[in-house]
Amino acid sequence: MGARATLLAGVLLAAGACKRDEPAKLPPRDGRLGAQRCSGQPGPRNPVVPVLQRPFDGQYPALNLFDHDLPLVSDFKPLVEGELELTYCGLDALGLAEGFAGYAWAIPVGTPILAPADGLVLKAGAAPNFHCVLTHQFVSDQLVVDVEHPTLGNTGFITHFAHLSKVTVKPGDKVVAGQRLGLSGMSGCAVTPALFFQVLRLTGTKTGRPTVIDPYGWDGPGKDPWAEDERGAASAYLWQPGEAPTLKSR
Repeated sequence: MGARATLLAGVLLAAGACKRDEPAKLPPRDGRLGAQRCSGQPGPRNPVVPVLQRPFDGQYPALNLFDHDLPLVSDFKPLVEGELELTYCGLDALGLAEGFAGYAWAIPVGTPILAPADGLVLKAGAAPNFHCVLTHQFVSDQLVVDVEHPTLGNTGFITHFAHLSKVTVKPGDKVVAGQRLGLSGMSGCAVTPALFFQVLRLTGTKTGRPTVIDPYGWDGPGKDPWAEDERGAASAYLWQPGEAPTLKSR
């Protein structure tokens, strides 16, 4: 999971010259569409399960968003100008890698990364080697942390963190919300400092296995394409009040 996430984030991070979301061209989001644009806040139809704290102090630019059309790393294809990513608010964002299964923020190296809720550390340390499409080389320095929150929100989740420069926990550690898990970095396939963050749902999935979901939920018109997919699961807005990282780009 960490290796694939790293590959995706690296491709996106390398595409700084491409347009990201062109906010000036997005239509206003009010009335039936809920919160304005992809503000990082839930709209009136977005189910709210307020269980997560922000996994870092402060706010940083968002580099990519969860793609509700195809949040599957295995189906990912390299960034191409003009491709669209279906965001949680139902708008297609230009210039983002399709199929991205999480969020990435441009966070300086050495920033403390914090547990978003109480849980148990499943993984901590180096991810298995993987092939990076950016460098055409195998990568062995990817540092990740996975934390299981088995009863959180009466659903259960796993939170995944990648691109770390240092890990300060080990598998089997019990952590509390706000506890340091490690430091942000640029490990793996990333070409600029960043944090990749992913949430997996443990129960209520169609496959019976942990399934990636969007921690910002779904606030677009109609049904969530990912929740309708046979491989998908329903998302919910998981942030506690005032804790959601902003989704503004650079």
